[in-house]
Amino acid sequence: MSTKIKRCSLLAASIIMIMAVAMVSSGSVLAEYDVKSIIINPNPPYQTSIWTDRSQYDPGDRLNVYFRTSKDAYVYIFDIDTVGNVSLIFPNIYSGSNYKRAGQTHSLPDNARYNLTIGGPAGVEQLVMIATPSQIRDVDWLRRSLEQGSFGPQLNVNITADRFMFEVKSVTITPVFGQDWSSAVTSFTVGRVSTPLPPPPPPVSRGTLNITSKPSGATVFLDGVEKGTTPLTITGVAYGVHDIAIMKKHYYTYSRQITVNSPNPYHIDATLARLPASSDWDDEVQLVNKSILVKWPQTGPFTETFTFRGSTGSVVINGDPILGMLSRVTGNITADAVGPVEFMQIKPSGPDSPWPGRVYEKIQYPFRVRVAVEDYSITTGAVFGIEYIDHVRLRLEIWHIGR
Repeated sequence: MSTKIKRCSLLAASIIMIMAVAMVSSGSVLAEYDVKSIIINPNPPYQTSIWTDRSQYDPGDRLNVYFRTSKDAYVYIFDIDTVGNVSLIFPNIYSGSNYKRAGQTHSLPDNARYNLTIGGPAGVEQLVMIATPSQIRDVDWLRRSLEQGSFGPQLNVNITADRFMFEVKSVTITPVFGQDWSSAVTSFTVGRVSTPLPPPPPPVSRGTLNITSKPSGATVFLDGVEKGTTPLTITGVAYGVHDIAIMKKHYYTYSRQITVNSPNPYHIDATLARLPASSDWDDEVQLVNKSILVKWPQTGPFTETFTFRGSTGSVVINGDPILGMLSRVTGNITADAVGPVEFMQIKPSGPDSPWPGRVYEKIQYPFRVRVAVEDYSITTGAVFGIEYIDHVRLRLEIWHIGR
């Protein structure tokens, strides 16, 4: 933030900020710049809101800021400019007390000693408001802002804006006030920011699968979706990685992962192995068919134990949580004290990333387990830009396949 102040009639504060919503309270979502997900108090004991008199400004325009709190509180307002610099603009060396009464609309500038004037460059700028029941004391960024003798000096000299706001919350706010604080965010545009049209998506390339089996008449599943029986030709298969499963009663399931990357037909010739026969026990009997949602805070382990005709097994599905998200989800099977054997690993990206219908299957004699992805979402952490799994819903099926 490049904030400049002159006294008396020449007072002019130049602050460089972000894109606007008319009014954003502590319960809303900010799409342009995800500072709110960093600085938000998920259970605020009182409500705060902050807004500006306009949604778009040109360099040289005067800015007026308004804010409210539902409880008497000390208010701190940060500016995040269009290039990511963070400055404390309230309180400042010219402002009055930052202790504000509840139920009133307060404004900045709060006296005639200074003005707030928009600078540049063009872009999106943001204001972050924090309200606390008592003053923040003995903090380096606050001392620098109020003791350097200049209006709104830059606070985050060596780190990014999102990292600075994360440290304000985790180092200054939460250890002192616990949950007894509230926050709000608003933003606006500086200059005429034009958004170029996104390029058209590239055409989706597709291939063909020719699938046969010995014996024929087996049911074919592509990414968990039944497509027909062998011999079978499947056209219009999008380029990429796909799961193939070929099933026939009294035979082990044939499953593999293929990569379609050519318009030339992809041939799969599956030789199915017959299940061991013992009386009529070679019929597959389904023991479990259920949906499991893995999402913070219910991350597992989810354990399914089953017994049939003297054999006992278990399947365990477990999510690895980190900061309210999931770094991976795994599946293991144990059968008649053999195991556990891992048959599934889901990660947010790379070859282990999920897609709807992706299938993970394992035979651990005399049981067969099949897990299909029904639904999922991936999120990117605001601080470090790392992808995490927000949730994944799985369909778990387990069969006894004979002795």
